[in-house]
Amino acid sequence: MKMVPKIFIIASALIHFCSGASAPFITPCLSNDAECAKQNAVGAIPIFAAGIPDLGVEQLDPVFFKHVDSSSPNLKFILKDITVTGLKTCKPNKIQRDVPNNKIYLQLSCVVSLDGEYELNGQVLILKIGGSGKIHVLLRKLVIDVDLDVAEKVGKDGEKYLRIKKFKHSYELKEKSDVVFEGLFADNDVLSKAADDLIKNNGNDVVNEIGGPMFQTTITKVTQNINNFFGKVPLSQLSLDGI
Repeated sequence: MKMVPKIFIIASALIHFCSGASAPFITPCLSNDAECAKQNAVGAIPIFAAGIPDLGVEQLDPVFFKHVDSSSPNLKFILKDITVTGLKTCKPNKIQRDVPNNKIYLQLSCVVSLDGEYELNGQVLILKIGGSGKIHVLLRKLVIDVDLDVAEKVGKDGEKYLRIKKFKHSYELKEKSDVVFEGLFADNDVLSKAADDLIKNNGNDVVNEIGGPMFQTTITKVTQNINNFFGKVPLSQLSLDGI
């Protein structure tokens, strides 16, 4: 008879294993429990940023991009060998799951830096500039809003899983940002200083004018990894509404 409890324990463990991976750093919350969701995010963000290979999450701090084309009709702007750091610094301001409308809303405050190589030619703000070399960016307080459209899918194990169908985002720079392009007008010291001063004194405007594609690329990368995570961990381990 003593074997019976052991069999139940083993069977329960096998069922748990076969019905999806686990995320022990997440406490399942009701969708209307904003504080529970926020506390989950506080603990999960640094773990997520470090990468969770078993749950399909790549390392995201730092995160690397080989090539990003941020050009516009009036500007050629190519970024190469880019390193973005700071995801682990992000603090959740708001996390809300809207079950009836199949949405998740996120607002995060982050300190983000970017380093790499650039090639630039065209108009930035009021000045036509050109050059290539190293780029350094520091965003001291970046507030990001992300609106996820999600759906519930039933896996082969019979468990429900969240899937991200699409997303949209916006951002705001709440403090002064630093932007440095090394090598602008390398052959003309006067123009080089004028360009450097313009960019130094208007860092936020520069980021807002030419940084959109880089934000899109980075947020897309993070969202893809969130979707990978959702595809591995059953909804019942994330939300009490899914039980």
